[in-house]
Amino acid sequence: MEIELKFQLPASKKKSVLLALNKQKAQKIRLQAKYYDTADRLLAKNHVAIRLRQEGEHWVQTFKAASKNHLQRIEEDIHLGQCEQEPELDLSLYQHNQTVQDILRELLGDTPADLLLQFQTDVERTFHVFEFQGSQIEVCLDDGEIRTPTNQAKICEIEFELKQGSARDLIIFSNHLVEKYQLWLDVRSKAERGNLLAMGKKVSPATKAKTLQLQPEFSAEQALKLIIENCLNQILPNAAAIADGVAEAEHIHQARVGLRRLRSAFKHFSHWSTQIDPTWESELADIFRALGQSRDNDAIQDSVIPLIKEVCDFDFPFNAQAATNVTKLLSNTKTTQLFLSLLSFSYSENESKTKLTKQVTKSLTKLYQKILKDASQFSDLPIEQQHRTRKRVKQLRYCIDFVSGLYPEKKVQQFLDKLQPIQEYLGFYNDLFVAEQIFQQHTAKQSQFLFALGWVKAQQPHVMKKADKKLQVLSHKDIFWE
Repeated sequence: MEIELKFQLPASKKKSVLLALNKQKAQKIRLQAKYYDTADRLLAKNHVAIRLRQEGEHWVQTFKAASKNHLQRIEEDIHLGQCEQEPELDLSLYQHNQTVQDILRELLGDTPADLLLQFQTDVERTFHVFEFQGSQIEVCLDDGEIRTPTNQAKICEIEFELKQGSARDLIIFSNHLVEKYQLWLDVRSKAERGNLLAMGKKVSPATKAKTLQLQPEFSAEQALKLIIENCLNQILPNAAAIADGVAEAEHIHQARVGLRRLRSAFKHFSHWSTQIDPTWESELADIFRALGQSRDNDAIQDSVIPLIKEVCDFDFPFNAQAATNVTKLLSNTKTTQLFLSLLSFSYSENESKTKLTKQVTKSLTKLYQKILKDASQFSDLPIEQQHRTRKRVKQLRYCIDFVSGLYPEKKVQQFLDKLQPIQEYLGFYNDLFVAEQIFQQHTAKQSQFLFALGWVKAQQPHVMKKADKKLQVLSHKDIFWE
């Protein structure tokens, strides 16, 4: 298992990093790698990479695969030594490793197709192993490029790899250098970037949330760490695409979903551990709001604008500045340090032994009671409190998603079937108010927005009544977590 963190390095800081490493009498080596895959890139689609790499005068064949989070990867190196001729890829070399065998068999079958050369990398690596709090951490500066027959892309990144010791030491050590060299966390591998280059694409599809399977015997604190890890697995790939300036609307949307899931966990589960830093929630909220400025345009493009276009000719301008702002935010030092702090917490020792199911019952019941109270008077609530109800319903959905594996699937699904239409109506209700605010800003200069503004304001009371009707179906009898 390889444990490492990778960061993108501004070109303006490369010289400073080289000077710092050279003061430690760092070593240098040229790394020339060839990456292989099936014609339809089956390995890449499943986050697996196989390469042959010449490291100085020696050759190494390497298998890499995704693991449970973005800090760890399954890795198997086969050292081939010096070769008179360039070696050929040989999958039979992994026959002694059952994990690798199982992954390859699952993806390629018992008679795998030939793997073809997809792209190459040529890198000069400057590296040194540092001692830190009893751990050994190798710092590598990789400077070079990725090549395909028709294209190329620069590589300028720093890797921190744990050679011996604890993952927390690795995170703390790298955190010291993030601010000094303005590094930003990038969970995309060279293999992923090379595969995109070979396909003529700039970015991988947005990463969505993965199912989390908690066990009843887990402590509440242990479960919270797994929840945070699960959220980061969704947030970090999308954040990297945003920081690199190649994100599409869906990356911003999924980053916001991941942040909302994480904030929901902190809001309702943070008391499960005494190690939670209270500043994390406010820092996450700042990022969420900034992404919201970009996401609001996209949201009404999907939900509100198509309905207006059914009744009038309407053209809504795209705010390019919002996209620029979020790129700067996600490549910001403070954002990277926040992500590292969250990773560090997920690797800390468990202190609390409080039973998980007991804490889940308390947390979900407290939140659900607030929703039921809102539902009993929803149509009379001020707009701000109606939107607070929407947030609570969404938070409940995310919290249930985290812990659903603890309960009978049928009962969970029955509850979610009631919750889903409520979410949809409340979500659209919110979109109408977002659209109202945005359209209001344009009415003075563009008269077409007057009709659009009137349309969304006319829709608001109708949608509110539908949301209110759906809320009335909720009751204490629906609780499945007690």
